[in-house]
Amino acid sequence: MSKRPEEKKKSKPSQAARRALEDLKGLLLLDGVLKDPVGEALARLLKWLAKEDAEPQRGLRRYGKLWRCLMESGVLERKGRVGNLLQDHLLERLLTDDNPFHRRAEQGPLPGMDPSLHSFYMKDLAAMRRVLKTDWEAEFFKRSSSLGEVKAPSLEGAREPKGSVPETAQAKTRRRLKEKLLGSAGPEVAAEVGNYFLQYGLGDFGRYRAFRWKDGLQGVAVPDPIRLEELVGYDEQRQPLLENIEAFVKGKSANHALIYGERGTGKSSTVKALLNRYGDQGLRLVEVHPDQLNEYPRILPLLRGRREKFILFVDDLSFEENETGYKGLKALLEGSVEAKPSNVILIATSNRRHLIREFFADRAGGLQQEGEIHGADTVEEKLSLSDRFGLVISFYSPDQDIYLQMVENWARVEGIKLPAAELRARAIQWEKANNVRSGRTARQFINDLLGKV
Repeated sequence: MSKRPEEKKKSKPSQAARRALEDLKGLLLLDGVLKDPVGEALARLLKWLAKEDAEPQRGLRRYGKLWRCLMESGVLERKGRVGNLLQDHLLERLLTDDNPFHRRAEQGPLPGMDPSLHSFYMKDLAAMRRVLKTDWEAEFFKRSSSLGEVKAPSLEGAREPKGSVPETAQAKTRRRLKEKLLGSAGPEVAAEVGNYFLQYGLGDFGRYRAFRWKDGLQGVAVPDPIRLEELVGYDEQRQPLLENIEAFVKGKSANHALIYGERGTGKSSTVKALLNRYGDQGLRLVEVHPDQLNEYPRILPLLRGRREKFILFVDDLSFEENETGYKGLKALLEGSVEAKPSNVILIATSNRRHLIREFFADRAGGLQQEGEIHGADTVEEKLSLSDRFGLVISFYSPDQDIYLQMVENWARVEGIKLPAAELRARAIQWEKANNVRSGRTARQFINDLLGKV
């Protein structure tokens, strides 16, 4: 009697996946965490894992889709990652989610919160933790054992070396909170979540300090780390700007500011350094391209009413003869029918004191044969734009002593050890070869030196 061929043993449905689907279905406050491509891909994979007669190849496709969505989410570039790629993504989504509990936590301490809101949040947090703690990579490989040896990407991903990127106080707090969320779902963790939103704010405003405007606010994951202590020279010019910003972050009246002067003198670096000094006090920066000034009616409503203080940063601002963007700037500086939010100021940098290129023919009485009859009025309107800034600061090219102090400062920051006389001689030679003396020239000299020493 011949033996029947041995049938390949089918793997059993994942009970963890069935529980997870029930947990996710019951979310009341944190349901938005899964409403993105990664969450949708995870839900499809869970349904396959929980199915009785799951088709193996379909599971492989769904697992691959989840991995690809994670890659496209940028989780690999994130600093301070906690757990595997999926865990960190879901934790970040949780700490960015806009829901009634998080909005209430941003406004004040938890003891004053509606008990039912706190209770349902705790229930959702416990459910999310069960999903987070399950090793879905292991569940997938166990369920797909009937495929034989499966080659599929891991959800672990490479990690940055410890201490490779300096953490801000906010980044450190966020990382530690993610670690606690992954390890516990008790009342003390909910309290820490509430304290985090109370201190840093909700959503992307709590996650990012810097933004750029590109048809919407886009968070900048790694802003320029430049600090005021690294900028040598112009202390006298910076002082009124620092006083202005200190008043601003304290909720007092503050002026729009224009910083003008030679290229490479540290105008933009000064503005970015303000963010690194006052970011922990609620200061945020939104970079707006000069071509986007007419979009301010779309930008301001997103910032109005927020507790953070926002600098609208316009770098290298100037207008050519026939440009009309100055009208958007004028409306922003002077206001329109819509009042300017008290938590927003504009800081612009420019190489021109009067912001536009002026020609002799533009002057009244010039040889203008064409153009509008009252062209001189338009020119005057453009020229007076700089007068509408409450604070105007000039950064001129440094003398040689200041330039050499900049070089020595950057050499100290970068740990370059050269005899002082040699460093100064090489810096002067570099300046003459480039025919420019500025803070940027000093930084470029140090960059060149780093490649040679």
